[in-house]
Amino acid sequence: MDERQISLQGEDKKILENILKDVNVVLKDTDALEEKKAVQNFLKKVCEACVIAAVGSSGVGKSTFLNRLFGGALFGEGGSGSTENIKEYRYGAEEAEVQAGKFVTRIFRQNECLDGLQVVDMQGVDRIEDKALAECVREYLCQSSVLFAVFDAQHVQDHRVWDLLETVEAGKVVFVLTKCDLAEPEAVGESEDRLQRYMWDAGIQAPVFRVCAVHGGEDGIDAIRQYVTREVIGVNPTLTKQQENVADLRKMLDELSDSFERRRQQYAADVCTLERINSAIDAFVLNSRAHIDMLKEDLRREIERSIEAYQDEVVSKLDPMKIKERFPNGSTDFTDYLNLVNEGYRKRMTDNVNRKTQESVQGYLSGLEGVFEQAVGYFDKREEILALEDQFYGSMVVSKKSMVSKVSNDVEVARDYYHGLAGASEELFMELWKARGKHEQIVANAKTAGRLTGAAAGGAAAYYLVTGVLGASTVGLWPVVGAVIGAKLIASMARKIAAANSLPEMEKKVAEAVAEFKAEVARTKTDMTAQILDTVEEMFRLELENVDRSFIDFRMSVNIDSRNIPVLEEKLDAIHGYMRQIGELERRA
Repeated sequence: MDERQISLQGEDKKILENILKDVNVVLKDTDALEEKKAVQNFLKKVCEACVIAAVGSSGVGKSTFLNRLFGGALFGEGGSGSTENIKEYRYGAEEAEVQAGKFVTRIFRQNECLDGLQVVDMQGVDRIEDKALAECVREYLCQSSVLFAVFDAQHVQDHRVWDLLETVEAGKVVFVLTKCDLAEPEAVGESEDRLQRYMWDAGIQAPVFRVCAVHGGEDGIDAIRQYVTREVIGVNPTLTKQQENVADLRKMLDELSDSFERRRQQYAADVCTLERINSAIDAFVLNSRAHIDMLKEDLRREIERSIEAYQDEVVSKLDPMKIKERFPNGSTDFTDYLNLVNEGYRKRMTDNVNRKTQESVQGYLSGLEGVFEQAVGYFDKREEILALEDQFYGSMVVSKKSMVSKVSNDVEVARDYYHGLAGASEELFMELWKARGKHEQIVANAKTAGRLTGAAAGGAAAYYLVTGVLGASTVGLWPVVGAVIGAKLIASMARKIAAANSLPEMEKKVAEAVAEFKAEVARTKTDMTAQILDTVEEMFRLELENVDRSFIDFRMSVNIDSRNIPVLEEKLDAIHGYMRQIGELERRA
């Protein structure tokens, strides 16, 4: 246990701490429950300091012996006096002294050569009366890596010490006879023989070393250091003590590396699948943009033509000379006429808008059907590299398999649904489209409840599955043509014209009404065009958003791996670097 060996103990402990912390990170999202537990236990052992304790009666020289063993690192050469309660010396941290418990004083010392050691000096067992203190002493004895049982060379029969020794692991006990230079050699020999008999009775097999009260003479300090280093804690204490764990760890890391490589390959395959799906969607968006813009331009022209024709028809009827003839009942007939024209043109525009929009939507959905058709093929050909029985990522395989299966099934349903819409008659198309709106709330409620009941369990099951896939964001969204001119304006115009008492007044009222009417028509044309075109744009945008949502689970899975794998890969590289260092330490040991 010379300085070189002690410093190496601190070095290998840090290496093992680093490797185990990184292994914990890599294992975090794996199924390796036993491996996780083993690593946690291993880390706990590695993080524990190498505890060296001494037990004995008062005045036998425990403190002096420990101080000499560690080259005066406890309290120098001046001595410490009688130890009270428990003093725990820890090395490697900044110098400090704290009360760690009722009976424990923890003393931190800076000594690189002793980094990782915890030396425990305890009060003589013959003076321990407090049961709590006695229990605390017993805990330290059980935690120790090396336990020195210290006896005065002329007094080895202290029963209280022997009672404690019978409760600890015999393999870590080292017996020390102190003050051997203060007694006759024959007396020391008799004491050692007596000690051997007591050891036999207690079932303890351990070496006995003699040390002197003062430096010089026949002293066993160096022999004790060599024995403890080679036979108890090892030249490299942590590595030697955990040799079997390190071998198991290396084997586990080899298996983990193989599994991780398959996981990385699976990720690469999934990225390829997702890129193909994205490319199909991007190509569709690019190709459909011109189609949507053309539809919007056609709708704009249709609205303008219809409203201009409406305006011309109404203005043509506002001939002051013929108003009385055309509308004998005054404002009532005129209001009824304008409302009839209004509704006729609204219906005509609605029919044309619906027809043009439906044709475009059906063409759009036919393109989406092609996107889903490609996606189905990509999922069918998706390479499955991770194995279900993989001890590290088996559950991930099950999860991915289930997720891919669900997404693939939903994509097939959506493809078939779009196919049905794309080829439906005008009447059936609108029924299917409107059905999405009627069932949206039921679907939402069913999802909240976690199950589908009533009508959902019947013939509408396919619809529910589709709305579950598509998210029903476009539900109820369709370009709607409102009244061409507001009812209030119509009634106001009719009253003004009917109130004229003479032809000149009639001409004046008609001119005012026509101007007001044209201004309102211009506003209506602008507002209606913007509203319908915005609705069309939003409808296609949401439909595309629904398509993208169909792949959200698969996309999220790939994105999560894209973040996790580089981190885990970096940790694995660090782990293998640490393992190479451990191998080097083992070779040096």
